[in-house]
Amino acid sequence: MSEFFNVTLDKDIVLDDSVISPKTGWTSDKIHKEIIEKRITKFEELSDVDVVNRKNRQLVAFSEETGKFTTIDGVDAGEIIGGGMKQISKMGIVGSPTVPYIVEIPINTLDFKVPQVNLLKYELGTQNVIITKNTFANGDSSEFKEDENIIFDGKVHLKTEYVQDYAVARDETTFVEYATTLDLSKFKNVEGFEDFEDGVIQKIKVKAIPPDRLLTPNSDMNLSNAEHIDYFKLVATGKNIRVICSVDGGVTWKTFKTDKWVDIKLELDDVRIDGMTVEIFNKINDVFWNELITSNKIRFAYLFAMDTILDVEELDKLDLQFDGQGKWVQAKEDTFDVIYASNTLLQLYVKFSGDIKINY
Repeated sequence: MSEFFNVTLDKDIVLDDSVISPKTGWTSDKIHKEIIEKRITKFEELSDVDVVNRKNRQLVAFSEETGKFTTIDGVDAGEIIGGGMKQISKMGIVGSPTVPYIVEIPINTLDFKVPQVNLLKYELGTQNVIITKNTFANGDSSEFKEDENIIFDGKVHLKTEYVQDYAVARDETTFVEYATTLDLSKFKNVEGFEDFEDGVIQKIKVKAIPPDRLLTPNSDMNLSNAEHIDYFKLVATGKNIRVICSVDGGVTWKTFKTDKWVDIKLELDDVRIDGMTVEIFNKINDVFWNELITSNKIRFAYLFAMDTILDVEELDKLDLQFDGQGKWVQAKEDTFDVIYASNTLLQLYVKFSGDIKINY
């Protein structure tokens, strides 16, 4: 203490935090400042200190295992040491079992209480995957806006048979007269009628062509697992089917003309005139599909129209071929080594090539 105190015998010196005057007493704060000011060796230069990775607002902790002081983040103190997950990404590394790629990561730990290091490697997606996005079975009907004139039964097509009940108009001893009211405005053309009984109920079947109809989806197809679209392909029968698409949730719609996508309204007359035929739709190549689809989603609307009752206008299925989105896969433990060289240095020896993410 003689290094810091000059005491005369005729004056009392008080060592008391309650006495704050430097002339009559020394507070603990003043003692600390004096020690720091007159120290010969800096803290980080001491042999039992490892703070090479120090940064602002850290704590100093002692590791009994290593016998050294080191700096740690405040959130890492106590039992939650290493609790904050961090990540490092490396692209295009080149490593092998004999010559591994070495990643060095500065860390701050206490007694090597660290979470497990997780190494992810990037794998290309499966190429040329073909899936059926719509089968137009009965279960697919919920994906589209309900329309009483459109039927889903393994194929989707216009309804051409309409059944309604008769009402008894006259009930005489020798005969019963039935009557019903038809709303002819619901049909483009009526082709014929057929009476039949359903149990004891007399019914009439109307064979008719409904007006042209637009089949519109309720939601988008999720293409987030597709890295590259090869093509869409419709399996269909008929000359009147038209297709349009939207990549912004149905706010705007597109059709294909010659060599580019153009805007089109979701209106019967517009789609009938400018919508894509099945033949054109199936010829659109990957360049144009990937130019259009930039938000990992798309939806299609279809126009159905019949000229005669004998026309076959139906969609069988919609296929999509794509290259799968690459994915991050946890690397197997025998493909890398984790080495804690010290409380302040983590090393990974990666024994393969490619893109990696390190979580620690």
